[in-house]
Amino acid sequence: MTEPIYVQIRRELEAKIQAGDLGPGARLPTEMALSTQYGVSRATAQRVLNDLADAGLAIRRRRHGTFVADVTRQINLLNFISPTAAAKSAPGRHDVVSARIVRADAAVLTLPGAPADTAVVELVRRKLDVRDAPQSVERHVVLFAIAPDLLDENLEDLVTLPYLQRKGVPIDAIRLYLDPVILDQDDANLLDSEIGTPALMRRRELRSKDGGCLEVVTTLVRPGTAEFFMELPLPAT
Repeated sequence: MTEPIYVQIRRELEAKIQAGDLGPGARLPTEMALSTQYGVSRATAQRVLNDLADAGLAIRRRRHGTFVADVTRQINLLNFISPTAAAKSAPGRHDVVSARIVRADAAVLTLPGAPADTAVVELVRRKLDVRDAPQSVERHVVLFAIAPDLLDENLEDLVTLPYLQRKGVPIDAIRLYLDPVILDQDDANLLDSEIGTPALMRRRELRSKDGGCLEVVTTLVRPGTAEFFMELPLPAT
């Protein structure tokens, strides 16, 4: 299936960043320049640049332009915890570490409220950035009953929230946590980091109307690769 035009343009810019043709601090084309070059709308060009910024690959400065970010990504905490932002396909690729169907008591994450013998789908992936460097480790545990064919999907590109929504799974609420953690041996190996290094992990739980947990997902960000910030508009006086 042909990718949307904004994804094609974004991937071209990602490739230039990866190849070093656009180094840290380099100015990226303006929205108007992208619109003219690719024959797309201003809104499409804006989406390309915003996606790069959301992924931490670019920094947008009002009235100054958009620039390639340095190695340390800038992550807005408001976007990091937002389900909408998390569901977007960020630049880079997934490396599938493991994918299997197991009992809940044998899964890599605890699915709150699930009996020990409940069947769950377990997916562990490592997200690599456009330079193929480890960016994060993602772990998913989903009730098998609501996603029996999940492992038949393209696991490198799968985003589970919209997948479950397309399947008509009745999700009533999304609960998000930010957990400070210390890297163990497995995570240190996956993230090419040192054991015992502090890190930040996002944990998301999808809840049904009866309060049961349908899915739990954790995203563990590689230490030293991101600065987390919050930016709020100045209140009117």
